Amino acid sequence: MGGYYMLSNSAIMILVMVAIVITVLIGVKFDNNIGLIGIAFAFLIGSWLGPATIYEVIAYWPVNIMFILLVTSVFFGYASNNGTLSALADRIVYVTKGIPWFTPISVFLTAFIISGIGVGVWGIVFVAPIGFAIAKKAKFDPILVVIATNVGALATGGLPWAAGGPTNIGLIQNAGWANPEEATSLAYKFGFASIPCCIVAFIICYFLCRGFKAQPVTMDKPAPFNKKQKQTLAILLIVLVANMLPLILNLIVANSVTAFLASHINIQVCSVFGAIACMMLKLGDEKEILAKNVPWYAMVLICGVSMLMTVAVKAGIADVIGTWLNSNFPAWALPAAFALFGGILSFFCSALSVVYPLMLPMIYGLTQSGTSASTLAMITALIITACYTGMCPFSQNGALMLSSADAETRQGLMYRMIVWSVVLLAISVIYALVGGYGIWG
Repeated sequence: MGGYYMLSNSAIMILVMVAIVITVLIGVKFDNNIGLIGIAFAFLIGSWLGPATIYEVIAYWPVNIMFILLVTSVFFGYASNNGTLSALADRIVYVTKGIPWFTPISVFLTAFIISGIGVGVWGIVFVAPIGFAIAKKAKFDPILVVIATNVGALATGGLPWAAGGPTNIGLIQNAGWANPEEATSLAYKFGFASIPCCIVAFIICYFLCRGFKAQPVTMDKPAPFNKKQKQTLAILLIVLVANMLPLILNLIVANSVTAFLASHINIQVCSVFGAIACMMLKLGDEKEILAKNVPWYAMVLICGVSMLMTVAVKAGIADVIGTWLNSNFPAWALPAAFALFGGILSFFCSALSVVYPLMLPMIYGLTQSGTSASTLAMITALIITACYTGMCPFSQNGALMLSSADAETRQGLMYRMIVWSVVLLAISVIYALVGGYGIWG
């Protein structure tokens, strides 16, 4: 049984929006963990004033996000604890020391390549820790690491052979394009169209963040990797290959075995076994890693705010925006509209499980009604923008990148990630309005 005062869904959504603003303002003013405040508002609005029970609100705690933050931060904590990440960063900085303006670009290219060889957007897990180490040495803004990692991984994450390729085909088929050939064609076109779109977005952010002001570094040639670092690198490589190989095999020689492996091996599973291997080989101080490398503060913050946002999702905020969008925009503005509202929704809920399943069928319906808007432009604008705002720290990708930074770097980074998510949202909407996404239609 829910609250004594059963407010309407509209009232609940308005209260949640107000609560989010109040929560962030309290956090900025008093430098408190806004996750706990978010939990309190979730109980107040969702259960006391809304239809949910206390236990239903407790179930809003995002177990999946917390689990992946825990296992990946422990795994990469070994690479941080024994100096492997710092040694990798030294080599990248050393190679680019004569061209410091290129150092931030190297982070983008690393994410671009690792994501493109098959890992997909999960490439952020591998690149972000190295990127933050590079930023500290080359003295450039760590927010550019977040942008470069997120946008770089997105650029190639939807390619046919990457993890996002098969996922996008499934999403498009479920949205209404039942013909496998048509769905595959749209997904593949989106995968390749993402590359120039993301490159444009990164270039804009590179100059806005003054990435060209990265400091030249004077340093000797890095020392060779020691034994523990070599072992850690080997485990990192094995985890990388184990994460991408089943996906590639399932794409090339699809059968029941490769399908089973592709659906049962992911970055969470690989990180658990990778961490166990590091622990058994004593490649780092386990207690120190659990105490210092696991971002407990950030986890409470992210999961607490996620509980509050789930209250709005349960009240139907996605349906309200979707219905209004479907009836209030002319054809030429539809890509920008899908970019805007898909990006906004992605602040509050999972792009993969909520935004795409909700809004892709709307695009299908518009194409069936004879709209003159480009189908590919609408799909590309929606998916890319939802991923852009996915770098918000309350989302899974943003949380992963935030947890990859050390405690010093995390200070103040969270609020800047929110601001830059809005900046990327604005860039994407403007890009759509000038017909940028339509070029690839």
